[in-house]
Amino acid sequence: MCQSYRKTCLCGEHTAEIFFGRNILDETAVARVYCPNCSTAVAKEDKRRVWDNGWILELDPEVLQAYAAAMEIPPEDLSAERVFDQGFATWVGVTPDDSEQRDRERNTLEKLAKTDLRAYLQAMKDWGVGREKRFTEEGWRKMKRFSPAA
Repeated sequence: MCQSYRKTCLCGEHTAEIFFGRNILDETAVARVYCPNCSTAVAKEDKRRVWDNGWILELDPEVLQAYAAAMEIPPEDLSAERVFDQGFATWVGVTPDDSEQRDRERNTLEKLAKTDLRAYLQAMKDWGVGREKRFTEEGWRKMKRFSPAA
């Protein structure tokens, strides 16, 4: 079973939930997380960092190097972006707080299931399609592979 890890951003105002696919990496791979508020002064050109809609996930290059072979990434191609995009250390869901946000949104819809099942099923369908569209329009990294321009 894959694990996830919560990390507070540098300014301490937000928390990101990070997923470690295939159980290769763990929390030791995460150096820092920056929210859009604390990422403004951070250099973009850095192989340790992956930028996603104002958020930054900074990974420890020594830990990545140690697990490069297990991730089947040649050392010369190793970067936070590649690790993120291949799902070895990425957000749980589409955004850094997607799991919490998704649960809150679902809980409001579940009340409808007790009173009108047909309306509930339609609301769930509309909610799912709307979330996907919103995430794509907002430019989240994981949604770029599904958009026609990708």
